[in-house]
Amino acid sequence: MSVTLPKNFRWLLLMAGCLAATGQTAAAAVAGPTITVEAEGKVAAVPDLAMLTVEVETRAPQAEAAAQENSRRAEALLQALKQALGPGDQVKTLGYRLSAVYAPKVKSGPLEITGYQAVHRLQVKVQGPARLGAVIDLALKNGASGINGPFWEHSRAEELQRQAAVAALERARRLAEALAQSQGLKIKGVETISTGIRFLPLQGPREAMRLASGASAPATPIEVGEEEIKASVQAVFLVEPF
Repeated sequence: MSVTLPKNFRWLLLMAGCLAATGQTAAAAVAGPTITVEAEGKVAAVPDLAMLTVEVETRAPQAEAAAQENSRRAEALLQALKQALGPGDQVKTLGYRLSAVYAPKVKSGPLEITGYQAVHRLQVKVQGPARLGAVIDLALKNGASGINGPFWEHSRAEELQRQAAVAALERARRLAEALAQSQGLKIKGVETISTGIRFLPLQGPREAMRLASGASAPATPIEVGEEEIKASVQAVFLVEPF
């Protein structure tokens, strides 16, 4: 049986064979001219979540004594925090360490153990930074040896990131349109978009936290400042003549 191929189809097969013989391929479409721009967008927001790292440290001549005293103080602190924290707040153990304490090393002598140290590290997450000072004071009155923080977070972090990224893309498009028009072109689409997100404090606490203790001591002052959520965008826009 013989089959007669249409003339144009035979020509396509011939071209495909020539391209295959030379190791080349035919593209389905040829991309048009593009404009690549970079832009930044930002939004400002006050953090509504705060985290603290609270430590309970104890020392004793014997390891068991240091551990037992640490357990007693850490349990008292945990109970006090759990009673004071709200439904959306959290407290959890970050780590526990029991280690030997050594005397200063003498060149010719061996290391000498002078006692043992136990450290229990807790993380406290508070919704509503206005309550943070009261939480710090409560922790100090109930056995905390050290407090680090605050570390700020946003409950709407994902939404804020989207807003900053959209603002960056809108700015990038305006810039691309201005460049295109200057060359007698117009935007017809977007080829690729890449982005990155950053959180930057605009205003931190105006003074360091004063770790107050005692009934007559003033409450620990905490001031919450705004943060800038920034998004950088690199976009490649397809352009064509008017």
